[in-house]
Amino acid sequence: GFETICPWRVSGIDSGVDDTEFRRNSGEPWMLLLEHDAKTLLGHYGLPVPSGIYLKAGQNYSKRTLPPGPWMVKAQTATGGRGNAGGIRTCEQTETLDPVRRDLEGLTIGNLPVHGCRVESRVEFEHEGYVSLSLNTVTGLVDILVSPVGGVQIESAVADGAPLHRASALPERAAIIAAGTPLIDTLEGDPQALHKVLEDLAAAFLDLEAILLEINPLFILPDGDCLLGDAKLVLDGNAFSRQPQIESLIEDRSVDYPEACLKQHHGFDFIVTDPNGAVGLLTTGAGLSMMLCDELKTRGLQPYNFCDIRTGGLRDDPQRLVDVLNWLCCASHTRVILVNIFAGITDLAVFAALLVRALDELSVPVLPVIARLTGPNAARATRILDSSQFDITVYPDLGPALDAVDQLLATSSL
Repeated sequence: GFETICPWRVSGIDSGVDDTEFRRNSGEPWMLLLEHDAKTLLGHYGLPVPSGIYLKAGQNYSKRTLPPGPWMVKAQTATGGRGNAGGIRTCEQTETLDPVRRDLEGLTIGNLPVHGCRVESRVEFEHEGYVSLSLNTVTGLVDILVSPVGGVQIESAVADGAPLHRASALPERAAIIAAGTPLIDTLEGDPQALHKVLEDLAAAFLDLEAILLEINPLFILPDGDCLLGDAKLVLDGNAFSRQPQIESLIEDRSVDYPEACLKQHHGFDFIVTDPNGAVGLLTTGAGLSMMLCDELKTRGLQPYNFCDIRTGGLRDDPQRLVDVLNWLCCASHTRVILVNIFAGITDLAVFAALLVRALDELSVPVLPVIARLTGPNAARATRILDSSQFDITVYPDLGPALDAVDQLLATSSL
């Protein structure tokens, strides 16, 4: 079977592994693009994609704008497993296009609502293959995978003995092409067309600073030419400031990329991981924040969100704290706010004063706050919070703080 090629890929390729759930719980600044957006970007690199358009939910269109039919109508959500969730349908006539769209727009896939569909020409193909480039975060190399078998059943096909070819290369275009050419030559199809696909994939992967670029399936047409049947493109959020086209895309599709849009506007990470979670988190440090989420779940407590507030960016301005606290206090199921600041150089007394200012500026009722503060000036920070008008309990250690959260939730549920 398939070994791990990216941290979220447990096994298989599009085998129902919920990429979105991993991203939402990983703390990593990775963003999975909609298929339509991935294909649009890849098309700019000369990669062959089926003709298609994106239609927002309820959007009117002219028949002249449609690609040639019959069509595949694909729900657009930033998650895997759309086919298994009924998110991909065929459509033979324009009369049935709107009913199919309405059906898909009513779906929720991977906890994400469908805000639009890609309508693309159906492809008559001879074979399906698989090609992927992924950044190995341990070695720093680009891992290349190629299989002459593609499609939704690729995992089981490889488990049954279908070939899977792999290589690794330095993250340079020439190196990827040199390592990948013997692999791509194992596919049936016109060698010139296949080589161009590999070359263009390498260029796109490096230019976009991607974490994963996966083509599954790669359609091999009867004449030997190629088309990208589906494209999964995962980008590094830390690189967006160097990618103006991605920043523009995030703005245009803020409803589909809310977390990336939020970070772009506010400068920190805030991701709702469980809309029904009872514990709102105001924390700093991606790794420590993820460990806190895990610890809460171990205790049977459900965090509402992941948060890396980045205290170094506060700069004596409470606005970040105001934003987070407003979101947490407005969440319908959140009953307590857990503040966890394990400070290095951050003056906790300054942070505590900003926290009190932020709570004072809220326009909604304030939830009980349990805070764990460790770092410079912790004693003074505790005095500041203890003397405030708000319901704040401070602990120097995480264990007692979590015990207090558990007890508060148990008491409030009686």
